Amino acid sequence: MPKPAGKLPDQTSNIQPSERTTEAVTETRPIIISSTSQQDCDPKIGNWKGFCYKRRRKEVESSIAPMQSHESNQTLENEVPTNNIFSNSEHVDTTDIDIPIAMRKGVTSRRINFIVDNYNNETSATTDGLLSSFKAGNQDKDRSWLMSSLHQIYSRRYLLRRSALELFMVDRSNFFFDFGSSEGRRNAYRAIVQARPPHLNNIYLATQRPDQLLKRTQLMERWARWEISNFEYLMQLNTLAGRSYNDITQYPVFPWILSDYDSESLDISNPSSFRDLSKPVGALNPDRLKRFQERYASFDDPVIPKFHYGSHYSSAGTVLYYLVRVEPFTTLAIQLQGGKFDHADRMFSDISGTWNGVLEDMSDVKELVPELFYQPEVLTNENSIDFGTTQLGGKLDTVKLPAWAENPVDFIHKHRKALESEYVSSHLHEWIDLIFGYKQRGKEAVAANNVFFYITYEGTVDIDKISDPVQQHATQDQIAYFGQTPSQLLTVPHLKKMPLAEVLHLQTIFRNPNEVKPYVVPSPERCNLPAASIHASSDAVVVVDINAPAAHVAQHSWQPNTPDGHGTPFLFQHRKVTAGSAGGTLMRMFKAPSASGEEWRFPQAVAFSASGIRSQAIVSITCDREIITGGHADNSIRLISSDGAKTLETAYGHCAPVTCLGLSPDSNYLVTGSRDATVLLWRIHRVLVSHSNVVSEHSTGTGTQSPTSNSSSHLIEKNRRRRIEGPIQVLRGHRSEIISCCVNSNLGIVVSCSHSSDVLLHSIRRGRLIRRLDGVEAHSVCLSSEGVVMAWNESQHTLSTFTLNGTPIARAQFSFFCSISCMQISVDGMSALIGVNSLENGRAYNNSLNSQLNKSGVDFDSESEETDENNRTDLPSPSVCFLDTHTLEVSHVLRLGEGQDITALTLNQDNTNLLVSTLDKQLIIFTDPSLSLKVVDQMLKLGWEGNGLQPLIKS
Repeated sequence: MPKPAGKLPDQTSNIQPSERTTEAVTETRPIIISSTSQQDCDPKIGNWKGFCYKRRRKEVESSIAPMQSHESNQTLENEVPTNNIFSNSEHVDTTDIDIPIAMRKGVTSRRINFIVDNYNNETSATTDGLLSSFKAGNQDKDRSWLMSSLHQIYSRRYLLRRSALELFMVDRSNFFFDFGSSEGRRNAYRAIVQARPPHLNNIYLATQRPDQLLKRTQLMERWARWEISNFEYLMQLNTLAGRSYNDITQYPVFPWILSDYDSESLDISNPSSFRDLSKPVGALNPDRLKRFQERYASFDDPVIPKFHYGSHYSSAGTVLYYLVRVEPFTTLAIQLQGGKFDHADRMFSDISGTWNGVLEDMSDVKELVPELFYQPEVLTNENSIDFGTTQLGGKLDTVKLPAWAENPVDFIHKHRKALESEYVSSHLHEWIDLIFGYKQRGKEAVAANNVFFYITYEGTVDIDKISDPVQQHATQDQIAYFGQTPSQLLTVPHLKKMPLAEVLHLQTIFRNPNEVKPYVVPSPERCNLPAASIHASSDAVVVVDINAPAAHVAQHSWQPNTPDGHGTPFLFQHRKVTAGSAGGTLMRMFKAPSASGEEWRFPQAVAFSASGIRSQAIVSITCDREIITGGHADNSIRLISSDGAKTLETAYGHCAPVTCLGLSPDSNYLVTGSRDATVLLWRIHRVLVSHSNVVSEHSTGTGTQSPTSNSSSHLIEKNRRRRIEGPIQVLRGHRSEIISCCVNSNLGIVVSCSHSSDVLLHSIRRGRLIRRLDGVEAHSVCLSSEGVVMAWNESQHTLSTFTLNGTPIARAQFSFFCSISCMQISVDGMSALIGVNSLENGRAYNNSLNSQLNKSGVDFDSESEETDENNRTDLPSPSVCFLDTHTLEVSHVLRLGEGQDITALTLNQDNTNLLVSTLDKQLIIFTDPSLSLKVVDQMLKLGWEGNGLQPLIKS
């Protein structure tokens, strides 16, 4: 079996002294380093973390005894041991000798421990050389996880045995353990469950059957309603069916979706561009299918059942074929081939050629791997590896792309876009029926020409009942390299996806921008404008004015997409704050122009501002409608209520005033930048938070939503002593004042830029500098949910995008007579909005800004500034422009009137409404008016009655 390649991640927990544990002696054989986490990824060293163990059963003695930490010789005595024993035996490969490594590990009330027992290893190693190598190698394998960090647990097969568990943590790391037997797995599972991990979803306590998990999680129904993407759904199905990044013999499988790899341009609106998803790969070519059918009909064996295909669509060889260009798969491919690469002519070199091969070759029916939909590095030779030469003398290097793809990044983008297309969405259930559903086995599989060799199916072979050790070993080797069929999730046809036209929550302003109309909110003097920040929830709009941090705060009631009966496609009600509710804070008073003489009051936060602070950069509004401000003279950040502007909490960490801050989309993380050239990461503990979004207070994880959590998960109250925790990380690397920063907890990434114009990417989990974007000058940055970094360069008036690995995607040059004041990316990460304001003295302003920045030590390339003006895009100003995040092409422009420069903009949660604050104290809401009528029509069909229809009824 292959040995691990690369370095295991440093995840050593702070094991407390004087703790007690239930433990057992075991032995371990590492198989592959891998993980689903995309944090700290770099193609030059591989982006796979975690580990997988093959375990062989051995009689062991279990006892309750002290455990030793490799970092501390203290005894663990404070924890309550569980009643069940977490124990097995394992082996590790060392050269050609199979020597046992004893493991001491256990489950306590607070921890899951996996620690090497060096004492037993020393007695097992009979030579000094082997002993020293064991001591050096085993020290890195000690692991300990808090129970509070466990989020999901899945039962797994390993080499045909139901003997493994895979643990998914709150920080999105995961770990695969094989216990050698079903009994060992049951003991481990019971021990963990009895410890009652606080963040383990109850779904995984009720059942471990894959088909029941699919039913309980409602994933199929959510996908059918377009609530999750095709990519995400396929990943979840793979996870439920036992496919894992941690087991190369059961790697996640994705379908070939395109059939056109020769055209100059890809037309995803043309059905002929796609593969027939109702047929397995082996049945796509009618001529070849006839030969498969003839073989099936003529095959007659008393032991082996009939089959169409002698090879499989997913195997270890298939995975290594596609991923050979990145570690650890490069090393594993060499090991699989006996110490060298396969012949260059048989390696992955041409996407079109590979597609033709799976259509013509009788032994090739392989599908795809997920990386071909999100990781362009698998198509490039970033590590400059010598893969050899072909028979024609050509040197094998990067993968040859279809004519319609400009580069690997463009191919991945278009490939992913095709996966999410309307055609694939309407037919993907047919492929799911073949791989995970009712056509996987039995008569339906025969009728669909979808029968594989019997040993690949779960439950057809009981490896423990094979008495002959040689035959048992041969069977395991066969399944390890041949491939395994996923666990069956459905025995009935899969649901079809709803027609796109019926899915109202997808009718965003980006889908039909030409239908979007502006609506000015009446009585703007009651809105607290102009705004530095706006937040729009499902029932309220929070407005913070441009005096931040000593800001006035207003909270208004609204219902988007609900007609008010007077021609406006939403309900908006100004909310008045009484003097009593202000709690003694300062009040901002306005005299309404009406005859009533009614006064409108806006509470003002008490604060002393530092000099030279941009108000738009130092204020954010959380999902709980609370406000976080920086820019204070005492270098603090403050949490302020939107109702009364009361200071709820003050936190300190910087040595100079905070100059910018950014919230993660889920409001669980905050990053702050300062004049002290550091970026601090904070955790925000929300008042009400979904059970699936709970973050361990002892973990530095991302706390993202469970991939298989129920959409109706309940809310729980969090009673914490402090709402702002931290700083939990200090992110260094900048040389001057930080001017922009952002964070995304799902990606685990922080992006920041400074006056020295360097753009840095840091990891949330470890606080490490991942990379510096070389040669990138930026004065504002934002990050999409798909991992695209967008950077605005004010001096050169250019907007650029990059992948998380630093690969440039696109660059757009704008006129010097306009400036970008705001940037926001859509929820799906495919589109972006920029607020464009006018500059009266374009070139003069640019030269002035360059002069100021050069005083800060910035050295700009003069040649780059002398860009041909004819190549620049002249955008109208002021305006809101719609951009494609991949190409940065302007798809639509919403023009504003003269003097209506944009101070803030925001999208509501479903991206159906855009709220814009202008310098002339107007609040403009852009939306498609027809959507509100569709919403009302749908509600009426469902028999909905409520206050939302009262204006219509009255009219």
